[in-house]
Amino acid sequence: MGQDAKRKFTALDAEIQCECKTITALLDYSMDMHNHDGYEVLLVLGGIINFYTEFGGSRLERGDLVCVDELNFHRVEVITRGIYDRVVVNVKRHILEGASSEQTDLQTCFRRNPLNPVNVIHLSEEEVLRLDVYARSLQASLCGKKPGDEILSDAYLKLIMVMVNRHFLGQDVLPRPEIMPGLVMETFNYIENHLTEEITLKCLEENLHYNGTYISRRFKRITGISLQNFIIAKKIMLSCKLLREGVSPCNVCEMTGFNSYSNFSRTFSKQVGMSPKKYQMENR
Repeated sequence: MGQDAKRKFTALDAEIQCECKTITALLDYSMDMHNHDGYEVLLVLGGIINFYTEFGGSRLERGDLVCVDELNFHRVEVITRGIYDRVVVNVKRHILEGASSEQTDLQTCFRRNPLNPVNVIHLSEEEVLRLDVYARSLQASLCGKKPGDEILSDAYLKLIMVMVNRHFLGQDVLPRPEIMPGLVMETFNYIENHLTEEITLKCLEENLHYNGTYISRRFKRITGISLQNFIIAKKIMLSCKLLREGVSPCNVCEMTGFNSYSNFSRTFSKQVGMSPKKYQMENR
């Protein structure tokens, strides 16, 4: 397992983040496929994008909203030149756990639906305008220093998440054209199903029945990163999940197919920004 993988895991800078952005803002963390240690809600306000996850791809435009589960890989490709306005909300798992009630789990919208693999809903124009107001109010209260701003932040986050979850629970899933090329989808599926094993280009050739160079080129066209870097990033994502569940770092090393603990610890630290042991201590 190589050590030169680019870092694709991005730790959130705060427990709650909300930004209303235009095309002039940097794309969220990376033009390439990447993931975070928290949930993400993305609402498109202007422009057209292709949105890719490990589970599929969908073309999004104004009113389309996507919910991304924590640690899931995703990527935005802007189609409309010079236009990409959006609202982005990132929130840590424990915040939504605390904001939920016995009757309402605010994490529901992030769970994968086989009928809606990219987790997309469409808001009416009235709903778009309302959510945009909530988001701008949340952004202002998160940046504010006045007494009560933390209470307003909590309230606006709940308004956004209740609105989004009601949509996911109450809206019939409408079929959307799948834009992910079949070969790339098969590659994702193979990696997912063999993540604890050593995955080589030869394995992919034998199972997908395509030339390895062609598979790599097609995969990078959609994800923006090489196959090798993605496989390493996926193994690190699995490591994070196992460490959170209390599996010892040594056992995680074996379960994710790294050839030595020093290699695992070095690669993990480079991707996540801390050692496996420290990550486990901070995420108990």
